[in-house]
Amino acid sequence: MPGRLRLALVLAASGLGSSAPAQTPRPTPSPVGTPSATARMEYCSLLRKCGLSAPAACTEPLSRGVPDVDYDAERCDAARELSQRGVDPSDPASFRLFRFLGERYQVVYRLEGRLAISEARLNFLLDDLPLAAALLTHFQKTRYEAEYLDEPARRRFKGRRGDNLDGEATRVAGDPVGRDLVYFGRGTSQVGPWKLRGLGLVQVRYASEPGGKGLRYDVRVVAAPVNAVVNLVMRTGIFRRIVLGHIREILDDVAEAGAKLQKQGLGEGAFSAQQKEKIASLLRLP
Repeated sequence: MPGRLRLALVLAASGLGSSAPAQTPRPTPSPVGTPSATARMEYCSLLRKCGLSAPAACTEPLSRGVPDVDYDAERCDAARELSQRGVDPSDPASFRLFRFLGERYQVVYRLEGRLAISEARLNFLLDDLPLAAALLTHFQKTRYEAEYLDEPARRRFKGRRGDNLDGEATRVAGDPVGRDLVYFGRGTSQVGPWKLRGLGLVQVRYASEPGGKGLRYDVRVVAAPVNAVVNLVMRTGIFRRIVLGHIREILDDVAEAGAKLQKQGLGEGAFSAQQKEKIASLLRLP
């Protein structure tokens, strides 16, 4: 089902940033203590070098640039776009996000493709991740969970897929109407032999194909390896193939579950009367 695209992709990406032993993810956003000098340099250098609004605390010594970081268009792109979309980089609440984008090591993964799902159905479930997770669990026999943490705003949620993906994420920009959403979160993930824990930024763009028979999607994932060794591993072809393969597996679940619902209906399942009403409304959409 389409709404699970958002849940699945954020979960698949949010645990890619670290090689530290996996632990229970902290809330997103979590309380922030006094930033270290390194953290302040990563933050301030990104803002100054990328031409973004920076607070007065970003003095010249803190803005000289992180060693070995090239502040080119590729490195500055995500930060500049978020700023243009209304995320104020000088706001103290944005420190964690922009510091993440300014960390020394950065790896970007990108996946493009097509889903045989209408934009209308995607938008319907983007606003009800718990229902989407219940449907995917029912049809694919893989445990998906989702819970909003900020009702009624529904910008922040936590979720899980099986035993190898879990995390929390916040939508920091965009909405389904614009078909261009950005999430920032923390999670854990099992990627081949590596179990990773860390932060991730995920951008999901999608648009209807001609005739409305499906949609094209473009997913970009930004991770920040914690050191040179992890950075090297995350840039290898095998690691990249595993990461993208996990995302494709989830998308296959989405497509298969959508087809089963359309063809078979709900059948036997522990759905509440309210959930059944919502699913009936979903099936009436093109």
